[in-house]
Amino acid sequence: MTSLRMFNQTSRTMSNTEEAKKTVRDNEKTTADGLSISEIRKVVTEQLAGYGDADGMSVMKLVRLLGSAITGRKEEYRISFNREDENRWFVDFPNWPWKKGNLEMVCGADRFLDLLSEGKDRVTIIAKTPSEKLDEAEFQQLMQDGWHELEQTQSSLTGGATYTVRGAKAAQFMRQHPLTGESMPRTLWLCPVTLFVVGRYPKYFYVKAVEE
Repeated sequence: MTSLRMFNQTSRTMSNTEEAKKTVRDNEKTTADGLSISEIRKVVTEQLAGYGDADGMSVMKLVRLLGSAITGRKEEYRISFNREDENRWFVDFPNWPWKKGNLEMVCGADRFLDLLSEGKDRVTIIAKTPSEKLDEAEFQQLMQDGWHELEQTQSSLTGGATYTVRGAKAAQFMRQHPLTGESMPRTLWLCPVTLFVVGRYPKYFYVKAVEE
């Protein structure tokens, strides 16, 4: 009996050890864009931070949405935005399971949508996400057709990403230096909901407003 108990204890210990190793391996697995499973969990946790009424169903939906965006990433997206009260812009995300405020476009992104919408309360864009910056001559041709280039300057997993803007309406997307009064390029910020839409923070976005 003693030998049998020792055998069972040893088996359970080995099983627990293997399960622990599997957990570590799962956490170290990465997606095609380099996000680990633990990082995905971190994004979801950060997205829910500050809300005491989180429920398991919302968490699971967020996990599925993020996983789907990462594994199903594309080089071209069609995304719509709606302008609501007080000139506030929101990305059109029908299946978003959490707070609507997460979907608001702020910190320059709203100003950019003002320009693209040309006064309308809804705008749809085509967003291309190539892995490399387009040749300058190619971009100049695209710019004549209404395209804009968004180039990432910084990003963090749960802190969003900042982009500079060049393109057809870029001259209207400028700001004055507070001291010198000189015109300066305006940046825009995209929040972590970007990860749930395109599965990453692309280094480059090429964007154009289109008819629905």
